[in-house]
Amino acid sequence: MSINENKIKEEITKRWDYSSQRYDTYHGHGVKSDEEAEAWKALFRQVIPGERLSVLDIGCGTGEMSKMLADLGHKVTGIDLSEKMLSVAKSKSPSSIKFRIGDAENPPFDEGKFDAVVTRHVLWTLPNPEKALKSWRNVLKPGGKVVIIDGVWDDGRLETHLKRKIGETMIHIVERNDISKDGYTAEVNAILPNAKGVSLDKAREYMEKAGFKDVRSIVLDDLMRIQKKHMPLRYKIAYKYEYYVIYGLK
Repeated sequence: MSINENKIKEEITKRWDYSSQRYDTYHGHGVKSDEEAEAWKALFRQVIPGERLSVLDIGCGTGEMSKMLADLGHKVTGIDLSEKMLSVAKSKSPSSIKFRIGDAENPPFDEGKFDAVVTRHVLWTLPNPEKALKSWRNVLKPGGKVVIIDGVWDDGRLETHLKRKIGETMIHIVERNDISKDGYTAEVNAILPNAKGVSLDKAREYMEKAGFKDVRSIVLDDLMRIQKKHMPLRYKIAYKYEYYVIYGLK
């Protein structure tokens, strides 16, 4: 890794360390209702059928998806660059889930260790997504599956920006929280190839280039409707994304 890449990773880690303080309070990040939890579990049952699989949650953050997977009976390991995110995850998760520091682009595991790799809201954050996909494939057993949950967070439309500004202002007034500070610096955004999110077509391109087979996808509009139903207006007003899961086999 170059000095420049090291600096970028440090900046990314700082951002998530800062976000760890409130991450679970944010609708769309923290799982905010039993209905949403059941929707996530139903999704994982569909895309990762099987019992007691060894699953690696890459960029696990505060462990929301790790918990969903563990509730389904899987043996879960979660990695993240942010110690503060992992501290939150450990504080609220069963001891059966193993959390450790790890770089999403270079998971610290031997080849062929896991039945499945899961990531949520991670692909867009990576300076080197193609390298990451190859690494994820490497740690999978033959026939193992990668599951990527991601989206396009900024479609560039004026309407989107106006709604987001209104929502951020309402959150600032009600919660006294300036969520704009949770964003990356301009320097980091300039380095990231997908700073505004990853389209489904782009994610499919990354997966196929990395050698994944039988690549399939599901648009997560129904899950977003459930999330939105349980949101206060200040979050609901701008909550509309291209949101999906895409998965494929080693």
